[in-house]
Amino acid sequence: MDSLNDNKFYKKNLKEIYKIFDSSETGLTSYKVKNWIHRGAKNLLTKAPEKTFLSRVLVAISEPMVKVLIIAIFLTIIINIMSIEQHQTPDWGQTIGITFSVLLATLVTVFMEKRSQDAFLALKEIGDKRNIKVMRENIIYEIPIEDIFPGDIIFISTGDKIPADGRIIENNDLEIDESLLTGESQASRKIQEPLQGDNYSLGERLNMVYSGTFVVSGHAKILVTAIGDNTEIGKISTSVQIEYNILTPLQKELGNLGKKIAIAGIGIAIIVFCLKIFNYYIDSQLNLPNIAQAITICIVLIVSTIPEGLPTMIAATLALGAIRLSKENALVKKLAVCESIGAIDVICSDKTGTLTENKMSVIKIENLNEDMLVKNIFFNNSSAFSQDKNSTKKFIGNPTEIALLNYYSNLKEKFIIKEEKLLFQYPFNSTKKSMGSIISTSTLNNYIFFIKGAPEKIFEVCKISEFEKQNQLQAIQAEQRIGRRIIAFAHKNLSKEEKWRDFENDLMKDCIYDGFASISDPIRKEVFDAITTCQRAGIDVKILTGDNTLTATTIANELGLIKSDSLILEAKDIDSMNDYELRGKLQHISVIGRSNPLTKLRIVNTLMEMGKSVAVTGDGINDAPSLKRAEVGIAMGITGTEVSKETADIILLNDSFATIVKAIESGRGLYENFQKFIQFQQIVNVSALFLILMFELLDWGTPLKPIQILWINIMMDGPLAISLSFEKTRKYIMTEFPRDKSKSIVTTDLWINIFINSTFMVLSMIFFIRVFHINKEMTPTYIFNLFIFLVIFNVYNCKSIGKNSILKSFFNNKVLNIIVISTIIIQIFISIFLRSFFSLNYLNYIEYLKIISFSLSIIVFSEFIRFFRRVFNK
Repeated sequence: MDSLNDNKFYKKNLKEIYKIFDSSETGLTSYKVKNWIHRGAKNLLTKAPEKTFLSRVLVAISEPMVKVLIIAIFLTIIINIMSIEQHQTPDWGQTIGITFSVLLATLVTVFMEKRSQDAFLALKEIGDKRNIKVMRENIIYEIPIEDIFPGDIIFISTGDKIPADGRIIENNDLEIDESLLTGESQASRKIQEPLQGDNYSLGERLNMVYSGTFVVSGHAKILVTAIGDNTEIGKISTSVQIEYNILTPLQKELGNLGKKIAIAGIGIAIIVFCLKIFNYYIDSQLNLPNIAQAITICIVLIVSTIPEGLPTMIAATLALGAIRLSKENALVKKLAVCESIGAIDVICSDKTGTLTENKMSVIKIENLNEDMLVKNIFFNNSSAFSQDKNSTKKFIGNPTEIALLNYYSNLKEKFIIKEEKLLFQYPFNSTKKSMGSIISTSTLNNYIFFIKGAPEKIFEVCKISEFEKQNQLQAIQAEQRIGRRIIAFAHKNLSKEEKWRDFENDLMKDCIYDGFASISDPIRKEVFDAITTCQRAGIDVKILTGDNTLTATTIANELGLIKSDSLILEAKDIDSMNDYELRGKLQHISVIGRSNPLTKLRIVNTLMEMGKSVAVTGDGINDAPSLKRAEVGIAMGITGTEVSKETADIILLNDSFATIVKAIESGRGLYENFQKFIQFQQIVNVSALFLILMFELLDWGTPLKPIQILWINIMMDGPLAISLSFEKTRKYIMTEFPRDKSKSIVTTDLWINIFINSTFMVLSMIFFIRVFHINKEMTPTYIFNLFIFLVIFNVYNCKSIGKNSILKSFFNNKVLNIIVISTIIIQIFISIFLRSFFSLNYLNYIEYLKIISFSLSIIVFSEFIRFFRRVFNK
């Protein structure tokens, strides 16, 4: 297959190329296809080599916080060596404990990064599964793009992403965006004739198309010349492999939060160190071992306050959230969107296929010339027949055209197409809202121009009496009032052949009106509840559609989107407003009919300038600017063009508006889970700092050993913290308005919870020590166990980030419950069997029951505080 790349296909005639690939005008034979399959050919790019375990480890230990831990290891080793030289007992437990902490932190980071990458690869594989129309043995099939081979004949049209390199066989006004390969922003207009000469750059090969580029307009038939790694994009694929290591806005905010916490931790650690040195001096215990211990405790204290596991946890949670959304038929392309979609407060939605089922059927035909209208349906379309493995024939392509072709198929015995032949097509676009085709007839030098499109556009180019036009308009409006889509038809007889490519404007006048088709597209059943949910959640839904305003308004009325002060406009009304007028009216605009790409983009721009978070749905190539500009761009997976899918952040695999609402609900839940995680971490951090600071101020000695602080740090960043990621989304989260994007993720409620619970933890431990008269020797053992069990039970308090009680949802997180029970067992195990390692004294089971029972008080206390705050708030 590699040798085929040496052929300059742009200069050869088609017969030569067919011969090279053992193909023909009817496509590859089944025998040739089997040969390619036997050779293991696949239209796939070789994946970038996966990072090795060692490379992941090296990246993990290069993290600043891990470097601090490694420095701490070397410091403890030096301190222990100095202790041995002075004939004192070294404390290797500290060294072993910090080393264990480094190993655990590194392995967790490596594992979570691997999970994140696996999630991305899984999503990418889902995104790469698309189909293409291919002709084999003169039969058109729809097959996955990975199964096309050199010599195949494929069909491409407006909005498609080209799946392989190829030579153009038939060309209908084809324009390709090749900026990916050539850097040229201007679309390349294609031809099908062979080129003369040899020295042509990629951008100059006008009869070739290349994998990864996009069809801007037109459609064509292509002979595949290269697939997979042999394509032009395949040759440079290793240099364009995407690395998903860009920080999301949320991760940046959390990174800044981490820096502030680290600075505060370092400040308090320095204060603790100074106090310890002062106390040692006062007690005449200022010696090298004690100074070394003070340094070690402060280093470990700094390390423990820094939430080094937070960025990894966020990335992994977003990746897993994306996987969950894919199961809800929402393919997420950018991880940040999993969370940011929860802040959306305006949705600019298309109508067809998103709010409606996109299962169109012709309900009524109003015809003045049935013969011409039916021929218009047959010739003037960009759809095709497809045949599946069971030899079942079906139409594939635009749903509106499929509905018309299905109507034709019921009449084909009455209207037999014999000598007519399609010569040229003018593709549909959203500006002219029409499509045209030229056919030749059996009569010598006689041609017919067929045109179909929006009624108002067709009437503009037709010669029709005012009386007949008004009759037709009344009939059309009656259909539009009941929510039906209207396609009008016309034709024009021509007596001579022209250069059709440049002749469209001359054809668009004095046409003969032939009638219209009324097409039904019912509203999706699940959309009614989804719209109601949006309204309860403070999300404004606006319909921006290319359809007639009357049809769109009928749909909007049925969905309850029209209020007493709602404005219903057309794109031309928006275009006539200045920016000041538009801002004043935009809040009340519910429907914009006959929308075009520039109007849609202007609406999105204005909304975002007003501080709104906007989600936009789209399916066409002209929707790409709006999809890219919006905070969240949402493309249709079934009817959407490849350009819209490539530009969007989310692809709806079922094209349903209800899936968008599910994604918003999921995003709100993810954001709250991050807040719960931060709340849990900071209560542990603040409690540890306050506790050690309090003990030093009171000169009670050190309440926790370095190895104990490290163990608490592992608990904080480990399973207990991660279990909060499995919290279910609150039942009534979609009854609240979108969050204020200007506010920090750590809200006032969170800070109140953090300081109240931290204060309670510290005071309750001191209270326990004083009430039960724990001596100085036993204090670290009790403090260590009390701290751990208070942390374990406080994870339940962190299920709420505000004033709401946790009692109703106490046991609804099975993962959390299992981890809590497991952690309690592990803590008791280490306290009994690893006493010497953790510098603990013996406690009997009565003492453990006393500690555990006392630690449960943090739940009672927090519930009381939440109740008091609710009452006070009322």
